[in-house]
Amino acid sequence: MTADAEQLRQDGHRIEKWSVGWMLLSLALWAWFGYRFLLDDDRGLFVPAEGGRTLVGILALAVIPTIITAATLVCARVLFRLARTGAEVG
Repeated sequence: MTADAEQLRQDGHRIEKWSVGWMLLSLALWAWFGYRFLLDDDRGLFVPAEGGRTLVGILALAVIPTIITAATLVCARVLFRLARTGAEVG
């Protein structure tokens, strides 16, 4: 394995570890959103809930790390693929 391919593989592992951290944060925020959503009283159609803005804020906070998780996983997979093709060529 060439030095460049090994560096790409190490970078892929490092980014993959970061993506696991982002995934745990994302899961915690989604759990928090689900908990708050289930506790919200159903008052009927078109009646605003008391914590509606809070739920939207938590939802926004949950979506951001989810997107970051997906992006870091894709980046790690691309680095692994580049390392594999670099090892085959070298």
